Formats: sequence, C-alpha cells, structure tokens
Amino acid sequence: MARNLSPAAIARTALELGDQDGPAAMSMRAIAGRLGCDPMALYRHFANREALLDAVADLGLAEVADPDPQQAWDVRIVATATAMRQTALLHPGIAAHLASRPSLGEHGRRLGAGLLTALREGGLPAGTAVRVLQTLVAYLAAGLAMAVQAGVRDERWWQASEVVDALATPGLGEELFAVGSAEQFAFGLDLLMVGIRAQARPGVADNGHGSDVPARGSEYSG
Repeated sequence: MARNLSPAAIARTALELGDQDGPAAMSMRAIAGRLGCDPMALYRHFANREALLDAVADLGLAEVADPDPQQAWDVRIVATATAMRQTALLHPGIAAHLASRPSLGEHGRRLGAGLLTALREGGLPAGTAVRVLQTLVAYLAAGLAMAVQAGVRDERWWQASEVVDALATPGLGEELFAVGSAEQFAFGLDLLMVGIRAQARPGVADNGHGSDVPARGSEYSG
C-alpha cells in the first residue's frame, strides 16, 4: 500500500535511495517502488525528475547549520562553504546534481542569504557582494564535481605528478593535491578569500535600499 504521498515524503525517500545506492538508484520507478505507488503519481507533485532532484538536493542542505553569527564575516563564509561541501558528499545520490544545479530551494536560499549577509558585513558593495556570492557558488560546484569524480590519488594524479617532476624540480609532483580532495578545496577557498577580503570596504553598511553608506561611527569617506 502506498504511503501518504507528499513532496516532502517523496524527496525524503529519494534521498534515502541515493544514500544507499547512489544516483543511478534515484529513478522515478525506483522511488515509486519504494513508496508503493505508480510512478505517474510522483508527477502530481513534481513536474519532472529534475524538479524532484532539486527538492532532494535542497533537503540534503537542510543538514547544513548556520554558523555562529558572532563569528567574523569571513570565518562564517569559510565555515558555510566547507559544511555545504561536506554535507553534499555525505549524500552520494545528490552530490553531482548539486554540482550541476546549485539549490534555489528553501535551504539553498537560507545558506545563500547567510553568505550574502556576511559579504555585506565585510564591507562589499551590494553589486559586488552578489557577484562574489555567484563566484563562491561556482567554486563550490566545481569542487563538488571534482570530488565526485576523484578525490584520491588516482592514476591521473600520478601522471600529472610525473609531468610536474619533469617540468620543475624532481619530487615537486608530490606537492599536487589529490583532485577534488578536501585539502585542495580548503587551499583554493583560502586563496579565494584573500581576493574577497581585498574587495572589502570596512565600515560600509547597506542603507536598506541597495546602496552603500558609511556605517555609523565609521571614518570611511568613500
């Protein structure tokens, strides 16, 4: 007998299937089979499989907690991006989908709003903050895509290491990160944050209308 169908129940079941057997198991037929319903019943709640996977990906992001608002703005950005990557990789069924289609659902918006708030606190002008947010999302998506495909020292890593040894000092190939590894992601994110901090304008606040004004008590003069 079919369970009471709802978008939330369908998404949760699909997430469980993906966790167990990966993205290939998340077909409409398999999800319907787990729910005990006809596959066509799923289309009453989702226009197509992509829409369903969007909901599943956003459900996975529900596990990402908001960072402590008392932390520095740049610390919160690093914490959020790192947690999003870690959480996505805990759910193999949706990691690749998140890499190709960053979530625009409830939790994707919540996390995006937190990042945007942090960037504005850092003093980035409103337009710059939006573009930096887009860049952060693109970096996260690329890092996820690489982690899904690799993440360890595979045969290609050894080939690249040999090339670096030939081009530079022998032994330097060992300095290469495993493609898609947590270490590579953290190193790249640190570099990205250096650029973001360089764009920051401390003491600048948003006046509520999208323009920048000096924060109260600031000596910033533009």
